[in-house]
Amino acid sequence: MNFQRRLAISPTSLHTVAVIVVIAWVVVGSASPLTHDCNMGLWHLLPGAVRHNGWVNQLLAIITMVVSVYTLHELNLSHVMLRINSRTISFVFAALMTACVFLHAFQPGLVVMYFILLSLFFLFSTYHQESSAGNTFVAFLCLSIGAVFYPKLIWMVPIYMLSIYMLRALNPRSVSGAVLGIIAPFWVVGSIAYVLDEMAVFSRIMHQMVDFEWGGYAQLSLSQTIMIWLTFAIFLIGTIDFLMRNYLDKTRVRVLYYVVILHGVAYFLLLLLQPLSCLTILPLAIVITSIMGGHFVSNDYTPLSNILVWVFTVLILGSFILNAWIL
Repeated sequence: MNFQRRLAISPTSLHTVAVIVVIAWVVVGSASPLTHDCNMGLWHLLPGAVRHNGWVNQLLAIITMVVSVYTLHELNLSHVMLRINSRTISFVFAALMTACVFLHAFQPGLVVMYFILLSLFFLFSTYHQESSAGNTFVAFLCLSIGAVFYPKLIWMVPIYMLSIYMLRALNPRSVSGAVLGIIAPFWVVGSIAYVLDEMAVFSRIMHQMVDFEWGGYAQLSLSQTIMIWLTFAIFLIGTIDFLMRNYLDKTRVRVLYYVVILHGVAYFLLLLLQPLSCLTILPLAIVITSIMGGHFVSNDYTPLSNILVWVFTVLILGSFILNAWIL
């Protein structure tokens, strides 16, 4: 249990983690950002230097990754997600994202991931608030901005509404804030498209919301398949451990983790139904998995948990080496 305990209470700062992430991403490089979802939403309208492989693309990817690590750390601190002062949530996130070498390019998945991360921050802040319209608006606004880049993300709206209910913040004001948050980005995009006489762009986004592409599992690479299963395994172990030991957490924290589990199930189901969008959906699943995995590593000290932490550490390191070699 010493390895797991040292990992959980390690005084290593996030600055050190950020430096390691930057070195790994720079040394390994990035795969081509020309993914299946690069034709989704407004992504194709961004400058070529941003969309195509090059130093600008890689720099933006690294910045997004580092900022995401710090945002996840702030999420942990602000909402007291762990029973001890630990950075394991950020560590698990950084490890999984670094192992996914195919995600090292700046692509829609990273943009959507960061807005989802922001949305969780404000979503959790609505817990038991009678006047939660402001936080609800921002949470749904971030979700909707993500949907501008990956339109199918709009199907997460029912999950977010159910989350508001679970957080005991569902009332007419919060519903109004949610509706306004959902509409706002599309209203802006639609207005600009109308002024520029480019309504075809807006119509295309609306069509992509319901244009599901079934199947496509054979098109997943070995690296992607390995990381999907590894991420799901960590999420599953973290969820089972939480459900067995949640009586040790405060009521508020338990509710937050139930919401996290709900979102995790939704993302893995979406990944199952839309495997061609792996590079966009997998980062969202990793955010959720890092929260569940961090809870497992920092709060459960048993011989079995120590073995599992060793196994997952070896698997993540091995996956990183394999993915870097394949790249």
